[in-house]
Amino acid sequence: MNTAATFSDSWLARREHADQEARATSPTQAAGTWLATRCQAREARLVDLGSGSGANLRYLAPRLPGPQAWRLVDHDAGLLGHAVGRCQPLCDMDGTPIRLTTQQHDLNAFTTDWLTDVDLVTASALCDLVSAAWVEALAAACAQHRCAALITLSVDGDTRFCVDGADATDRDDAWLFATLAAHQHRDKGFGPALGTAAPQALSTAFSDREFRLVDAPSPWRLGPAQRPLALSLLDGWADAAREQAPEARARIDRWWQRRREALDQRRVDLYVGHRDVFAAPEPDHGPR
Repeated sequence: MNTAATFSDSWLARREHADQEARATSPTQAAGTWLATRCQAREARLVDLGSGSGANLRYLAPRLPGPQAWRLVDHDAGLLGHAVGRCQPLCDMDGTPIRLTTQQHDLNAFTTDWLTDVDLVTASALCDLVSAAWVEALAAACAQHRCAALITLSVDGDTRFCVDGADATDRDDAWLFATLAAHQHRDKGFGPALGTAAPQALSTAFSDREFRLVDAPSPWRLGPAQRPLALSLLDGWADAAREQAPEARARIDRWWQRRREALDQRRVDLYVGHRDVFAAPEPDHGPR
């Protein structure tokens, strides 16, 4: 992550289970097929951008064919240290231990040479924080190096409260979510953030370069077992809304109190939409 978008290890740990449950199957399977075809008998080379404490690697490594050599890139040395401790014992889907290196970098410094000799670049919960120009640079680098991308858990704006699976979003919720969406477009350190426009920006940037796409929804469905995460989200959303619309603080406070009580009393669940996308260059040039 960029230094302007810093996340604590405790927050990343809190969301990891919800992320794993949400992940779409088809993009990850497509990435595995790509690696199997491209690498065949050699080691696959993968880079995870904005890797934090390594949750994306922990999910992907056992689901991808091996052997695998991973490079984790993040600006936060502390989180990279946590990642090494938690990811070193990982194996690929065939039981072969992965190789792991880390690189401390500000993602604003991204250049095409980061993907030299890379087979697959991955990122999770990153692209809604970056700018349209950053996504274009990523897609251009992938095209230059004939590298595939698996970009997951980008927010898509489909957020709602549910009762027994049915939409229970009311007028105040809709207003709050619109205010939150506006806040999500603020600069997170990369220029104006894509926010809920990230999935479409990714699809456009890669399809314009004639990449084959596998795109699927990956929503959080936060029921009783995920109440701590839902309450943390609610608190963060209220803070963001107060920043975005300080003149409406009283309305935001009333909304926060009402929805917090509903979550505490297990009267509502929370649905937070994301999308996962796999993009591969066409035609497939085969093993390298």
